[in-house]
Amino acid sequence: MHLRKTYRIELNGVKIGTTDFEFADTPMGVIHGKINFENLESPYELFKSHCKKHNVVINQDNKEFKFIDTQVIPELKVYLENGTELNGWGGAITGMEKDDFEIQFGGITSELMQKEFKHHYDKYYGTE
Repeated sequence: MHLRKTYRIELNGVKIGTTDFEFADTPMGVIHGKINFENLESPYELFKSHCKKHNVVINQDNKEFKFIDTQVIPELKVYLENGTELNGWGGAITGMEKDDFEIQFGGITSELMQKEFKHHYDKYYGTE
C-alpha cells in the first residue's frame, strides 16, 4: 500500500487544481489522472480559450458536449508535493464538462518513475 501523493496543477502560474496521477503507462513514461478543479466554473472554456490564445493544437473540440482533447500545453505545469516542477514533455488535457477532465503527462524518465511514482513502477515491473 502506498501513500497517495497529490500534485498541484497550474496554468499560467495560477493553481487550477490537483491530481493524484492514479494511472500510468510505465514503460512509455506517461502518467495520467483525474483533475480535481478548484474554483473553476468551466474547465472546457478555460482550456479552449487558453489553447486558442497560445496556439496550442486542439485535437478534438465539441462545443455541444463541451469536450476537448489537446496536445501538450506548455503553460500547464505540475508540481510535486515538495514544490519541485515535474519534468517531462508536459501535460495535455482530455475531458468533458459533465464527466471529468484528465491530465496526461509524458516524458517521465525511468529514474523519476522509480522514485516519485514507485507504486506504478512496482506494479508494472514488480518490486525489487
